[in-house]
Amino acid sequence: MASKHDIGWERAEPFGGNRRTPKCRHGHERGGTSSQSCGAGIKRDPIRSFNIREGANILLKGIDLYMFPSKQKSIKSMFSAKGAKKVGKAISKFFLFNGIPFNAADSGPYYQSMIDTIAEVGPGIKGPIGYQIGNAYLEEEVQELEVYINTLKAKWLVYGCTIMCDGWSSRTRKPIINFMVYCDRSMIYLSSVDTTNIPKTADYVFSLMDKIIEEVGEENIVQLVTDNEASFKAVGMLLMEKRKHLFWSPCAAHCIDLMLEDIGNMKHIKEILDQAKMITSFIYNSLKVVNLMKVFTKDRDLMRPGITRFAIAFISLQSLIRYEGDLKMMCTTNEALW
Repeated sequence: MASKHDIGWERAEPFGGNRRTPKCRHGHERGGTSSQSCGAGIKRDPIRSFNIREGANILLKGIDLYMFPSKQKSIKSMFSAKGAKKVGKAISKFFLFNGIPFNAADSGPYYQSMIDTIAEVGPGIKGPIGYQIGNAYLEEEVQELEVYINTLKAKWLVYGCTIMCDGWSSRTRKPIINFMVYCDRSMIYLSSVDTTNIPKTADYVFSLMDKIIEEVGEENIVQLVTDNEASFKAVGMLLMEKRKHLFWSPCAAHCIDLMLEDIGNMKHIKEILDQAKMITSFIYNSLKVVNLMKVFTKDRDLMRPGITRFAIAFISLQSLIRYEGDLKMMCTTNEALW
């Protein structure tokens, strides 16, 4: 039943005293509520027809279209997936044909930058030949690096720098001393000296370090970092005596290496390390045993190259403890696998 407060009663009245059947004041009779009575006297907007395309452009008020994403892939995304697969296959062929290591694609920002630049230029571009890469582009790269190094050198006077000296042997067992400069979280290579058939006495190393300090500039240097060997330690003391504002510090990694060497020489520690070395030697002396071990350790190795020389033994011991259960299962497995 329609309420007597319904605004529709302005244009309707009860028919026969029954409000269920309102009668239009303009002479029409209609069942239902008074608000559903005829619209005589009401001004209406003119009716305009529109096509489907216009209807598609009408925004639905109060509805977020992102709440109901389309499950159908767009044409652009379909072409992007096909294009990415096509590019990946072409790059893979180049890697495989030239024997380039696969991890070269993950070893720096220039890989993706190269792809982006080629896509930006567009199709039809011809890549450079080997002569161009080894001459014109190499020369440009050298010039860019020189500019970059000069920007780092300009910071030496502002922040100060650290001279780092590292002695090591090349693959051909050639002794080399490298000199590097560290400043403002950036390190650059400075020079190398071949010390073949030259004894690394304190006087000789002191002359090398003194020349490096003159080259970099004494006013730019804060400290020196070298190995903790006796000759380098003596050089550090001599340099601090000659140049009062300099500080010498031993290399932390080399100190840890010497500590591990002393710990490994303890009697009870040495026995444990020798037993671990015997186990790893037995496994890695046979390719068949190595392959069997990787079945139980899920392709993980026991021996890994360490950052320091004497750390390798302790890293191997740690691996034996980690895979102790897997190695026991390997030893008790079916003899046919051996």
